[in-house]
Formats: sequence, C-alpha cells, structure tokens
Amino acid sequence: MVDPIYRKTEAGQDEIRSRARKLDHKLRALLLMVNGERREQALLAQVAGMGIGAEAMATLLAQGLVEAVAEPAQPRAAAPQEPARAAPPAADTNLFSVYAMRHVPVAEVAAPPHTSATAAHAPAEIQAYQRLYHFYTDVIGQHLGLRGYMLQVKVERAADLPALMALREPLHAALRKARGDLTARAIMAQLDQVRDGSAA
Repeated sequence: MVDPIYRKTEAGQDEIRSRARKLDHKLRALLLMVNGERREQALLAQVAGMGIGAEAMATLLAQGLVEAVAEPAQPRAAAPQEPARAAPPAADTNLFSVYAMRHVPVAEVAAPPHTSATAAHAPAEIQAYQRLYHFYTDVIGQHLGLRGYMLQVKVERAADLPALMALREPLHAALRKARGDLTARAIMAQLDQVRDGSAA
C-alpha cells in the first residue's frame, strides 16, 4: 500500500495506558494520532511541525504498536472522484479488552452470559462506545491536531461509555478555544446525535 491507513495494535493501546516502552514524545504523539481512519501521509502532515517523519511510523510498525488496516481491492472501473473509504477494522479475538470493544463487530461479541464482560458491555453500549470513540478521534484530529494531544490521551484511556461521555465538556471547551463558539456548538450537537445513534 502506497499510503496505508494505520490503527493501533493492542500493544499500542497498552502503551498509551502504561508507557511501558518509554517512547520519546515524538513517537508517542504519532502513536496517539493513529486512529484507524487517517492515512499515513495525512498523519505525518499533522505532526510535521514537531519534526516527525516517515521513520517514526516505521519505528512504531517495527515495535508492533501500529498495523496497516487491510483495505478491499478497488475495482478498476471505479470512478476516480469517488473518495476511498477505510475498511472496517478486522475483528479482534480478545473480546475483553478495550481494544476489542473499539474494533470487534458487535455481532461477534458472543461471550457466555455468565462473564462479567457481557454484563458490563451490552451490544448497544459497545456500538455507542465505538461511534463515540471514532467521533472523538476524528474531531480531535481534524479540529485540534496537536493541541488536542492531552484530550486524545484521555480518549485512549476511556475504558467504557461513561468515561467517554465525561469528555464531552473538555472537548467542548477545547473546540470553543480553537474554533469558536458556533463551530463548537455544532460539533457538540453532532456528538449528541452520534451518542444517541441518530446521526446519519
């Protein structure tokens, strides 16, 4: 793939929470920006001001902290104007991790009824969590960039739906400061629609 889409691996998710590898701040910043939706060149453009280049992505790949998202083959007859969409992330087999909650299709959450994971995360909650997680990371990437670094850290550490919803006001405040009240209110309205599942 010439310009692949990257997502964090489970090891990458763990590194955000634990800092076990003691990555330098440049690598950590790039790892935080990887969300399974933006292409490599777009990510590198966002962090270019910090002097981060393609070698940083190669380091994250070599350490197993990020991986390329498999994309379906594009038909040759496809119209060139049609925007390429990211393939849905592949299912993870560990259904009890935050990583799995973000990426596994809800239909595949089939843990036995006696497990605490099933009780804690009903399919509707997992769907809402996935919608909000991707909404937060997309908004932070598009509207805040590196100014949203600390907020992105909090999104990555949010282990459940209430923890994500608790970040609504910090996101609102950051957007007001960066983009103005009108834009911030419009994005908050979108966030509420995404949370309720009413977004188009």
